Amino acid sequence: MSAHQNAILAPGPDLLARYLNAYLHARPACSIEDLWGLGGEEPEGLWFRLLVALSEGPQNLNRFVAEELDAAEKACIAETLTPLIFALPLRYYPAELRSIRNGPWLVLTLRRLAAAPSPPSPLHGKKPSDSFLPGLEYVGYLPAALASNVAGYVRRVLRWPESRRSGVVAVSSGGRRRQVRVTLLAHGRGIVIRFLKQLPSPADEQGT
Repeated sequence: MSAHQNAILAPGPDLLARYLNAYLHARPACSIEDLWGLGGEEPEGLWFRLLVALSEGPQNLNRFVAEELDAAEKACIAETLTPLIFALPLRYYPAELRSIRNGPWLVLTLRRLAAAPSPPSPLHGKKPSDSFLPGLEYVGYLPAALASNVAGYVRRVLRWPESRRSGVVAVSSGGRRRQVRVTLLAHGRGIVIRFLKQLPSPADEQGT
């Protein structure tokens, strides 16, 4: 596969690799020594195994997640990273974040939405529809093998039955509280998160 094809399949930063690098720098020196076999203790489980896979290259990390991890380990990654997606800093509202399977990747893109139009005239009978403003931002990507785990985590946190795929909810993550519309796409293709508006957070209320 050419470098040009890789750029199409996986635009933006590798979000799992970025998290692992942050995790590595947050560990004490003794844990880093253990990771490379220099310490006397066994390495921690999942995250150190992922770091070892990453040390052999991003493509190997993706293969490792897809082929070497069991369902519980993939779920652990999804439970760690999905709240960070909902806490994504935004410069504008409304905005739509799409997390869509594309080959071996789960690609996250962000696009600004135009303000909601006025209600339609009964004479025309047309329903209002959201429109996109120019510009598409690539937030990054995750291994596609995590797609069902991310969707499963969202469904579990929102307490949605299997039959439900969409709804407007208030979410609080990373100190940010927002009203969002969440849509779980059919056939495990991904998730669409429409950030509708910022809501007052407990921290804001305490500061007043």
